[in-house]
Order: sequence, then C-alpha cells, then structure tokens
Amino acid sequence: MMDNAYVVGYGLIDVLGNNPKDCFANMLNDIDYSTDLDYMVTENHKITRGMPVNESAILMPDNTPKGITKMQRLAFHATEQALQMSRLPHSKNVAVLFSTIVNDLETLDELYPRLHDNKRVHPRMILNRIPDMMPSHIAHHYQFMGSTASVYSACATAISTIDYAMRLVDEYDYVVVGSGDAACFPFAIKSFHAFGAMGNHSCPFDNAREGFVMGDGMGVLILQSKQKVKEYGSHVYATLYPAGISNDAYDATSPAEDGRGAKLAFEKAMKNVTGKIHAVNAHATSTPIGDVVEYNVVTDRLGAIPIYAPKSKLGHTMAGCGMIETIYAIESMRNGVIPHIHNLNETSIDKLNCLARTNIMFEDVETLRTINNSFGFGGKCASQVVEVTRDH
Repeated sequence: MMDNAYVVGYGLIDVLGNNPKDCFANMLNDIDYSTDLDYMVTENHKITRGMPVNESAILMPDNTPKGITKMQRLAFHATEQALQMSRLPHSKNVAVLFSTIVNDLETLDELYPRLHDNKRVHPRMILNRIPDMMPSHIAHHYQFMGSTASVYSACATAISTIDYAMRLVDEYDYVVVGSGDAACFPFAIKSFHAFGAMGNHSCPFDNAREGFVMGDGMGVLILQSKQKVKEYGSHVYATLYPAGISNDAYDATSPAEDGRGAKLAFEKAMKNVTGKIHAVNAHATSTPIGDVVEYNVVTDRLGAIPIYAPKSKLGHTMAGCGMIETIYAIESMRNGVIPHIHNLNETSIDKLNCLARTNIMFEDVETLRTINNSFGFGGKCASQVVEVTRDH
C-alpha cells in the first residue's frame, strides 16, 4: 500500500497572479478575469474569451534555456518559487516530473508551414515541442540527477502525475512535481471547440453553463516521504493521501451518467481516510453534462458538503488543473476560507444547497481535509484527499 506524501513547498502562476498568496486572495474577490483574445476576435470565431497569464509577471531564474515555450517558462517560474518555499538544500538525488497536454501544439502554427515548405527551423524550437523536455530542462538547470518523466492522462493528468511522484518519494531526497499548460492560443482553442466543449462564460453548476473557458496556469509541489521530512526537518504544509484513479469505460468525451468511474475514484481516494472531509474542490468545467454527474457523485457519498469550483475564476488550465487546484485547496485550508463559485446565479442542480455561492469560513478545527476531483476525456477519473493541519 502506498504511503502518504508530504508537501514541503509549492509554487503557482495563473490568470489570478504569480504566487499562491495573491492567487488565493484574488480567488475570493468578485472580479471576472476572463478577457477577449484579440486573435479570436479578429477571426470572428465563436469562442473569443480566455484567461491567459500576464507574461510580464513570469519571473525566470538566471541562465535558463533559450527558446523555450511559454508553458516551460511558467514551469521555471513555479519551480523556483516552490524550491525557495521549501528551503531544502540542494541535492542531486531528486526526481523531476512535469506534465502537459498541449505544449506540443503551442508553436505548431509557426512551425508546420516552415517544415512543410522545407524552410529552416531552429532545432531548439522542434526539441521544445516534446512534452517531456520540461522535466529535463528543470533537471539540467538545477542539476537534479534522478528520474525525469511526464505523464499524460487528459484533464486528469495532474493528479496522475502526483500519483506517480508519490511512488518515488522513498527513493529520493525530494521530488519536484509540476503540471500545467499555456493553452490560450488559436490551435488549442479551436481544437477543443471542435469537441463542443467550450464556451465564453465560465459558470460551473449554473443553468447557463455551455462549456469551459481556456486558461493558462502552472502548479509545482515539492514532495517528501515521512522519513525525509524528519531527516531534513522540513515544514509540512499539507499531506497528500494516495489518489483514487479509475476509468468509467463509457465514452471518449462524455462521462457515464451514473458516474460509475467518478464513484470508483472517489471511493479509492477515501479508502485510507479516517477523518471527516470538510470540502470538495470540484473539477466543475462548466459543461452541461459533467457538472451534474460530479455533483450527484459527491452528494450521494458525502451529503450536503461545501463544494467550490476554481475553474469559475481560472478557466480550464488543462494539464495544470489538478495540480493548481491542489494548491488552492492547501491555501483554502491554511486560510480557513472556502472560495465562492464565481458566476453562479441560478442553478437547478443544487438540491442540497451545498454549492459555495459566497466565501465560507471553515469550521474552527485544527486539521482540515479537502477532496480534489479531476476528470478527463477517455473516461479518466481521479480524486485525491489533501489534508492541512493549520498553524496557530
């Protein structure tokens, strides 16, 4: 049986800010951070809205590789932040896991015509399209000599990457694990719109929902085993229980209406948790079918528990969502506040009145637990319990 892993540092950048503190503070306000994307407006495309990262807010450590993609720059930003927070000494015995869904498409519009017409393309541009170059870039820069790999599991990618990282913590002094995407570009938006998955208004659980809004973002965790935490005297910000991962074996793009895969992932994630679950960090993409299935699975198992939906403020950050939302869950519990669901006005889903329409104060207990859900195309389902013992 896999043991718990311990979060000893984390870094974050998304549309709400370039560090966890600012991001969480902006999660609690009533501002809508979506914006018209000029290139989509110019083409008069049906989907025009997105939630891109402010590129001027990306802070890169010195001597990083040249010619890297926007997603890779986000990864360096969040990694440096997480390492500084951990205050761990450098070690070569460190594994690096980073995952992405659309990094290989980010420069495709520019590269394909040149390659097709046999024009010169800088080899670095082609190399940096490879999704698993990111962990290699991080390992080279920081001189980490452990395992480097990527995981691909649609929009359940982040939790699947965390699951893999947790299997390595006993072998290494620490594991750097990240996941994210910078998908606010035409090819990605048009591709997902072709599935009928997108809209211009991110409003999970609301009756007006029509699909997700694309967002940029990257989250990074520094994980250690219990033994390494003791050995290094690390400060533990959160405990991660083993993830529950399943497939509903139903359809390529739609969840099974009975939620069988989500139920299985949920039960697996809860198997080793003896204490109370205090909140649910929902996948909640603002799609007509997915939100209903998730709500029913959660309330069937946990009753009238507070449910919040970070994508209402962030958009869908693709491979980043489960990692980024793990960090929001940690910040939520550390600050004692459950964020409201942005743009939730009218809903016929919420029969138990548990959707967070306003920011809710966590009950005054020392140890809090949130279950984080991620679901992806191909029937992929993943859930994980995150636990925080609050500092007093």
